[in-house]
Amino acid sequence: MSKRKRPVKKSGFVTSIKEYFEKNKSLTKFIGLYVFYILVFTIIYIVIKDDIQFTRDITATSLGIILNVLGIENYCTGSFVYLENMSLRVIDECTGIYEILVYASCVLAYSTTISKKMIGLAFGIPAILGINMVRLVSLSVVGVWNPDLFDYIHYYFWQVTLLIIIAIVVIVWIEQVVKK
Repeated sequence: MSKRKRPVKKSGFVTSIKEYFEKNKSLTKFIGLYVFYILVFTIIYIVIKDDIQFTRDITATSLGIILNVLGIENYCTGSFVYLENMSLRVIDECTGIYEILVYASCVLAYSTTISKKMIGLAFGIPAILGINMVRLVSLSVVGVWNPDLFDYIHYYFWQVTLLIIIAIVVIVWIEQVVKK
């Protein structure tokens, strides 16, 4: 009587990860493309960083105009906004450029047509810039009216909120554009 050999079952963490990614090829493709776009955009940003001072100046000037409309006195020069009890320096992180890079990478990595990706960029980027300006205005108001809260609102509330908003903008784009 001969003994049957039982098939050897592979087990282990590495095998299960490999199987997971093989079963979820679209997710694997999205992650790979997302990382690729983030790297490309980061390299481009590093190369042109010194040439985009104007984005900081435009952001500061736009903030100053909006604050004036709201009745908050300020003075702008270059990338600085001077308020009655504080000054704000608009740096690259204040312009929304990083949020745009994250959002654009998500849209470009997502599996859909080029035209739907272009619609996503055309509507999502201005939305993110608008939300970023709301962030800057709210930080200015907090800085004038309750300076003790400024750091908390700046470093914690808005950092988390921006990530959530980017996710929401991506989801809205998928639901309203990609799936239709």
